[in-house]
Amino acid sequence: MIDVSTKKSALVVPQTFANDFGKGGLNFAHGVVRSESDPVYFSHMRKGKPLLNVALQASLLGAEPAKLAGKWLYLGGVYNHFGHFVAESIHRAWAWRQYGQDCCGVLLLPKLKRFQTRYRIPDYAKDLLGLFGLEERHLHFVTELTEVEELLIPEPGSQLFLPPSEEYIRFLASLDLPRHLAAQPLPEGFTPKVMVSRQHYRLYGAIAGLGALEQRLAQEGYFIFCPEQYPVATQLKVYLQAERLIFEEGSALHLLELLAEIKAEVLVIERRLNAKASSFDSVLAMRAPHYRKYSQAVALPSLSTAKFAGANTLSVLDLTALAEFLVQHGFASPALLQGFTWQPQAKNDVLDYLLVRSNPPAPGFDGCVLGYLQRVQEIFKNLAEK
Repeated sequence: MIDVSTKKSALVVPQTFANDFGKGGLNFAHGVVRSESDPVYFSHMRKGKPLLNVALQASLLGAEPAKLAGKWLYLGGVYNHFGHFVAESIHRAWAWRQYGQDCCGVLLLPKLKRFQTRYRIPDYAKDLLGLFGLEERHLHFVTELTEVEELLIPEPGSQLFLPPSEEYIRFLASLDLPRHLAAQPLPEGFTPKVMVSRQHYRLYGAIAGLGALEQRLAQEGYFIFCPEQYPVATQLKVYLQAERLIFEEGSALHLLELLAEIKAEVLVIERRLNAKASSFDSVLAMRAPHYRKYSQAVALPSLSTAKFAGANTLSVLDLTALAEFLVQHGFASPALLQGFTWQPQAKNDVLDYLLVRSNPPAPGFDGCVLGYLQRVQEIFKNLAEK
């Protein structure tokens, strides 16, 4: 059973510019200050464990806290990134349906930018929270140390890198999104075969040359879907109506966390062969009975030594082999392979990435570029020898 706790005179620590989301797991301080008897989910949770630097949190408790009267529901930290917002900032909102009538609203802890004094929640975040029955008037943003008269703290129904609980899946089913979205129009040109594209993110983490395959899939009757161009409701409607879904691994996949069941055949083309890519297994395994992934990509070296730069690297894979896989598993007809060429497009993407993402003044730049070019040469040489 998903748990919920009540704490009076609860002390809430906000995110700060220097800590929390985007700063690594050892630098988390936000959350509800807990005693030894309080549950670990007073802190942000990933993979069943609290992310909390106790000493860092303690260092932020010296200021006189602001006072917030009334009874409130805690939703936790806001991650200013679509995929992470879905995966990490909404899964306590299940409690609003059961407890919201007794609460003044919900508490969200945004991360302010440097010199920013007021937070404006993105439209996609309002739309997502709206699916749980929350309106903008219910949202209260905590940006300073705050003592809350009475606070309900729900356990998150889902966590990054963990499958959702069966109870949370039942809750998602009770949202009845197919009925809720029945009147939502589908995009012009929609077909039940959908390729979810990152074509506008080729320079920010993608697979080189995949645009060439997308063009061939369009000839096979696929709807090439760029989800960032549509509101959340339209994205969900597309996924609910699809019979086949091909995703290039990316943030769009996280929206599937709002669905209790995915009836479509789902293929994820991984671009990062690491734990972050595998995190989508936890999203899809319980929801999509017809789920498979293609894991043959080789990531090129990053052009930056900055922390987390690897998340935006370009990857390369043999797209002919991928096309054969699509045919073999019924995602496309044999016509997909006839005259299919992709290497010129891939090489253009590799060059564009180098030109656009290069930062000559950055530390270690020469070494990064040399490593990048050597790896490109090695990969295409190996492909030519196949």
